[in-house]
Amino acid sequence: MRGSRIYLTLWIAAAWIFLFLSPLAGAEEWKSGDVIDKTNVEKAQGLVPDPVLNWVKKGDGTLPIGELPYDMSEFIPPAGLKHMEGNKGKYDVGPDGMLVDLKTGKLPEFVDGLPFPEIDPEDPNAGAKVMYNKHFYSYICGNIQVPFQVAWVGRKSAFERELICDYRTYILDGYPPAREEPNPEGVEMHSLIIIEAPFDVKGTNILLWRYRDDRLDSTFAYVPAIRRVRRMSPANRSDAFVGSDFCVDDAWGYAGKINSFDWKLLKVVDQLVPVYPGNPMKLVKNDMGEWKQVNEGQHVQYGFEKEGWQGAPWWPQGIVYVKRPTYIIECKAKDKYYNYGTQHLWVDAGCYTPTYKVISDRAGAYWKTEWQVLAGWKNAEESIKMAGLAAMMAIDDRSQHASCLYLFHPKNATRFYAELDRNEFSLGGFQTLCK
Repeated sequence: MRGSRIYLTLWIAAAWIFLFLSPLAGAEEWKSGDVIDKTNVEKAQGLVPDPVLNWVKKGDGTLPIGELPYDMSEFIPPAGLKHMEGNKGKYDVGPDGMLVDLKTGKLPEFVDGLPFPEIDPEDPNAGAKVMYNKHFYSYICGNIQVPFQVAWVGRKSAFERELICDYRTYILDGYPPAREEPNPEGVEMHSLIIIEAPFDVKGTNILLWRYRDDRLDSTFAYVPAIRRVRRMSPANRSDAFVGSDFCVDDAWGYAGKINSFDWKLLKVVDQLVPVYPGNPMKLVKNDMGEWKQVNEGQHVQYGFEKEGWQGAPWWPQGIVYVKRPTYIIECKAKDKYYNYGTQHLWVDAGCYTPTYKVISDRAGAYWKTEWQVLAGWKNAEESIKMAGLAAMMAIDDRSQHASCLYLFHPKNATRFYAELDRNEFSLGGFQTLCK
């Protein structure tokens, strides 16, 4: 009888390992230099989202396996490292989805660094905590200015047009120097999106004020056709961004308020995630004391730019897929009028940056996928290390259309810890900027 019990226990353990850890075993089969294509794609089941596998099956592209010469999990900006120990067990997520200081039971007056250095996968609030870390990871990089371009690409038409844009954020939480800023309105951060070209949408600008408490975002848009600034409804955040395949909330994986959604951590597994290969991009300090990225020819291209390419015109070129620990999170908007239904995010467990987002419509049918390429930056002294994005894509499988966003490009130079004018983020400053 005892031998039977031991046998039964071993059998259950083996079954558990097979059911829950088989994706990890599959990942071990792949090594740097291998390529996942339509001849062997079944072996990659569970390692990337199903839409990506389906595209590989159709011959839209391949997934070259690679490795990084650095550990992206170590690429935490200084403010995050400094407050890592002190923030353990300091905060929680309340029933309304808001951050809570455990000592007071109230909204924290200010958060230094990442609020949740440790994530317990069994915690029912684990999904929301991962996403708060995702937001605060960007905050601990200080004010940022990011020039970028968005190419509109159709499966049959290939390249159609390009938007030239500029994105700026002014941080008032998470980044320790921001603690000294006057903040009577309780703002968490300001952001600006400025569209510089083409001529028919030039001057279309979007200003956002995000509050630290449960107030909805205040969002303003300048529309050149009517020469007016109009206030946008928070529901507009799920509308298409200037006619592209992205919505406003799609920026950087998810750019909305955390408490606007219900979050559920489904599992933590190793996944094959897209990354820019080679060493991190260099950061150098300019005359203003900002840290500016130095591009030495780094460029994520797309299929339509590669002569002779036979796959999907939006397929990213020159990247590799690396095994990384990943949080897979399900989220649903609390707003019943939100354009998206259930979404699933793949979030890197080291730098809290999403790599994929699979989006369903409100009826529950699959709609589109967002795809983001990870990258690293560091200065020569390695006193500043941070991770972020080299490129973003949104692929609408219904319309067979995609929007491809360039970040790594010789004509772009992101500035971290940027010296920005806070007045630009006021309503008066925004109106002046738009004239």
